[in-house]
Amino acid sequence: MKPRVFGILAAFVLLLTGFSYFYRMPVFLIRLPDSHLPVFFLERVSPGDEIVLTYRHSVEKTLVKGIFLVSNTPSLQAKETWMTSVGTGLPNTFLDRTRMRGEWLVVDEGLKDIEDFRFFVSSVNDTRMDTPSGGPNLSALPSGTIIAPDVENLRLLTYTGYWLLSIIHRLGDVE
Repeated sequence: MKPRVFGILAAFVLLLTGFSYFYRMPVFLIRLPDSHLPVFFLERVSPGDEIVLTYRHSVEKTLVKGIFLVSNTPSLQAKETWMTSVGTGLPNTFLDRTRMRGEWLVVDEGLKDIEDFRFFVSSVNDTRMDTPSGGPNLSALPSGTIIAPDVENLRLLTYTGYWLLSIIHRLGDVE
């Protein structure tokens, strides 16, 4: 290879690496705090995108939906909680922030930032998380797994690394 071509190629690689290091983008991700995997699921998102967590309450056997919004910060914000009943262990309702929509009680959560969000996944509650592109397969996780959903501003380089690790992990599950 000629020195000039090598120099141009090296400059291009350095420029691309620099861009990948400094360029950041909002990413919804699910970490498994008790796992060796740094990230279970990740997806590029935009401010205004909704993330919906749906589960069947283990005691009341009714559906609960938590609707979250991706903010400009970026962060995950609590938008609304939907449930078909109230009772032991179900989310709280507040008279001034609760309305009826068909059979659902809908609580306005006021777009509060969520910090240290943890959720216990159990085969009993059929947990599902829907994202703009579909969402992760939470049923693939063993019952008792704790998930930590979050939105972070990741470097393109970090996002690419996590994405490659997720592909390698999925390929390992196929064998």
